[in-house]
Amino acid sequence: MKKIILLVAILAIASYGETFKIASGAGYKKPIMEVVKLYEAKTGVKLEPIFGNMKQISTQAQNSDIALIVGDKKFLSKKSGLEFKNYTFLGKGYVVLAYAKGVKLESLLDLRDEKIKRIAMPEPKKAIYGIAGEEVLKSSKLDEAVKEKLFVVATVPQVANYVITGEVEAGILNLTAVLPLKDKLGGYIKIDESLYQPIEIVAGSLETCNTLTCKDFVGFLANPEVKDIFAKYGM
Repeated sequence: MKKIILLVAILAIASYGETFKIASGAGYKKPIMEVVKLYEAKTGVKLEPIFGNMKQISTQAQNSDIALIVGDKKFLSKKSGLEFKNYTFLGKGYVVLAYAKGVKLESLLDLRDEKIKRIAMPEPKKAIYGIAGEEVLKSSKLDEAVKEKLFVVATVPQVANYVITGEVEAGILNLTAVLPLKDKLGGYIKIDESLYQPIEIVAGSLETCNTLTCKDFVGFLANPEVKDIFAKYGM
């Protein structure tokens, strides 16, 4: 009996110390990395974070042992092709229009101005903020007016980089990605939330989130320190 109890204890310890893969949309890399590092510092367990556009992440999850995916609940539940055991709410996502230094935009409608030659946006078929950006342009009736100006890229960080370097005058992306970069931008405008579907950012647990470590991390997401990190990034 003692041997059985000891074996169970050993297995529990091994399971708790086991690493797992957590994937996220690239637009949430900074806050997720802060949370991962905080967890690693508190537990000594090293996690395996992965970042990319949501289409890429979803495809990878179908062929790998990714345990958690952070992204828009609507996309994960309806478009990812994955089955999730549960979702843990992390915060809301907000769409912004960022513009390069030397450029000044007062409103979304300024995108029609001739001085705006190129507008970067993530790919609508692959990224949360590509979908939201497309909704914004259609709702504001700007889609036809700016379609020749659109420069579609794979991820939010690419949009940010093109705006920062001045290769495009403006870019549609998320508040979380913009806040750490605001000193490198001309500025940004928070887009009216009525122009796009609500974005609820969650951590979706897949079947492979079956170790004590993964379950412990999911519980860790409710930690006040973690909530402070997400709040700092505008979620």
